[in-house]
Amino acid sequence: MEPAAYIESMQTLVFRALRHMADRAKLAKAREEEDSYKHRAQEVHRRISFLENSRPDIVGAIDRLKRRKAELAKEMEQVIKAIAAEEKRLQDLPSVIAELKQERQNLAHEAIKIHRHMPEVPRSADDDQRTLDSADQVRQRAIAAINALLG
Repeated sequence: MEPAAYIESMQTLVFRALRHMADRAKLAKAREEEDSYKHRAQEVHRRISFLENSRPDIVGAIDRLKRRKAELAKEMEQVIKAIAAEEKRLQDLPSVIAELKQERQNLAHEAIKIHRHMPEVPRSADDDQRTLDSADQVRQRAIAAINALLG
């Protein structure tokens, strides 16, 4: 083979070899990229499975929260009623106090009226008790004397 033909044939072989090496490098890079996509797809698949399996837990949490919301609404209603009752009491307070002051004044007038019409009782309670004790002693001596005579 002629040297020029040989060189040309060698150049063709070298270019082919270089192209094959470049193609293999592209292929290796494409396989790496393919593996990366497969791995990411598997991760996404796992996340999808996890999320699909979490549906009952989420529904349960929603149900619990709705029950708690109903309980809180009922409690809030009671608090609102209690506030309204206390506000009513506060609003009625001046008239209730005025009525009680009037009642206190009426009772005081009645007490004064009764006090003015009370008779004075002469002597002390101790003097009256001594008189009663003395009379009882006289009665007991009289009974003893009658019993002694009847004998």
